[in-house]
Amino acid sequence: MRISQRQVGDVVVLDLVGPLAGWKAAGLVKETVRRLGRAGTHTVVANLARVRSMDLAGLGALVDGYSTMREGGGEMRLASLTRRIHDLVVIARLLTVFNTFDSVEQAIEGPSPAYAGIAEPAQRSPMAVGMIHRFLRRA
Repeated sequence: MRISQRQVGDVVVLDLVGPLAGWKAAGLVKETVRRLGRAGTHTVVANLARVRSMDLAGLGALVDGYSTMREGGGEMRLASLTRRIHDLVVIARLLTVFNTFDSVEQAIEGPSPAYAGIAEPAQRSPMAVGMIHRFLRRA
């Protein structure tokens, strides 16, 4: 797993490349997002276009990143999910947690795509995110 970082206005885009699987890859994502949160970044977009596979550790790292950003008053968005990753997010019922976008450009532009019909991040229960995070840690 490799992560390259770029700044687009006030948004930091993380381009993830390779499988997001195992504790090493998950730790890299977690630490990167935590570092950005401590630095005062308010919006992080995880570009998953080049992530072909993900396990529960990787999914947990994304949830942890979401929680980290949320605790600091920011948000984490997912962009360019492959079909396989999208299906995993749906099966894990995390579409109600993450704002997902078809492209990085759409993720940078707005808080939620018009067709999504889901609540904005500020309306999501921190307790629900915490329960998902605990569940993924046990898996």
